[in-house]
Amino acid sequence: MKKSKNESNYWVIYGALWVAFSILLGAAGKHILMADGAVIRAENLNTASQFGMIMGLSLMVLSALRWMRFWSVYAPWPERLLGTGLLLFSGGLAARSLAPESMVSDLMSPCIPCGGVLLSAGFFLVAIQTIAVLYVKNDRE
Repeated sequence: MKKSKNESNYWVIYGALWVAFSILLGAAGKHILMADGAVIRAENLNTASQFGMIMGLSLMVLSALRWMRFWSVYAPWPERLLGTGLLLFSGGLAARSLAPESMVSDLMSPCIPCGGVLLSAGFFLVAIQTIAVLYVKNDRE
């Protein structure tokens, strides 16, 4: 359990950094890209910002639930899936919006759909683990 709790500490930090980064992404989209007339890039950056904010907060909440031992018997796979999916999805959108002609954008763009799948898988796993904790274990008691 100690390793899982230490890992949860990192997910809180990672989530908080994504929330902070999302605020900056939103400002960049609004003030820089919209001023340049790059509306589609600004919209993509806004999407990256929104997902970064929501998923960053979600990582922090999931870690708090793990600290409260809600999922004490499960490895932190939802956090791992969400964290990786967030990097691929929001990071890819941000790279494509801020530096559309760069090598980073070329490398990250194909990863955007994979990131979305990982985000969905992370929340499906949250639902499955929650059902297991609330209903399956209580039936045995």
